[in-house]
Amino acid sequence: MLKEVGRYRIDKFLGSGGMGKVYRAYDPVIGRHVAVKTISLRRFGDADERQNLLERLRREARSAGKLSHPGIVTIHDFIEQGDLACLVMEFIDGTTLKEMLKSQQALDGRTIVGILGQTAAALDYAHAGGIIHRDIKPGNIIVQKDGVAKILDFGVAKLSSAHSLTETGFSIGTPEYMSPEQYQGGTLDGRADQFSLAVIAYEMLTGVRPFAADTPVRVMYRVMGEDPALAHQLNPSLGADAAHVLRQALSKDPEGRFQTCQEFCQTLGEALSRV
Repeated sequence: MLKEVGRYRIDKFLGSGGMGKVYRAYDPVIGRHVAVKTISLRRFGDADERQNLLERLRREARSAGKLSHPGIVTIHDFIEQGDLACLVMEFIDGTTLKEMLKSQQALDGRTIVGILGQTAAALDYAHAGGIIHRDIKPGNIIVQKDGVAKILDFGVAKLSSAHSLTETGFSIGTPEYMSPEQYQGGTLDGRADQFSLAVIAYEMLTGVRPFAADTPVRVMYRVMGEDPALAHQLNPSLGADAAHVLRQALSKDPEGRFQTCQEFCQTLGEALSRV
């Protein structure tokens, strides 16, 4: 296992993600634990491509490092070490929404609305600064024991949609949570993240992913060309109003969605409260 990154002493392997490995480390200067995401440059055989990747990583880390919001995991440092590019981030002791959903633990309405609302507020803050996450999914939302939800991987997700990265095998976002405009390769705004958040909301409220399919190509076809079942048909306790709020946020056309993520979540919460 990796022992050190810069001044940070690695003490635990936390897992692997789409772009690298994640460790817990200790910062002896500040006296705190941090999370370190390492991105291997070894897979890039071309020196120019490696340099381009490093430049994009520096730029995205600098941009994401300016985000200061309680719902966004803070980036502290960026280190180049050998053939690794390393992002040093705030360490969060919590459970990802992906793990919560996988455990099939029952989430009450207040918890669901709370997680969605906190995530929406953090996304709108980033969008106001011109930063789109591009890979909002349950694995990128972590919930602390006190119920505070934080978004992971700002400063990394955008890189997965860069053309040169897709040519070397990286996926563009996560298929079942991607917006139609991401598949089309067009210019994105915050409503792309809103679509992804609506997919998560649908899954949390019904237990079903709205565009699930057996192959990535079939997923893409469904995201771009099919409307999922109205949510109250799968969970009658939701009511028709909440189902139509979700349908609006899942509109194929960004213009048909809500103006902000918070408007979507507030409208959804109000609809659920009327049931």
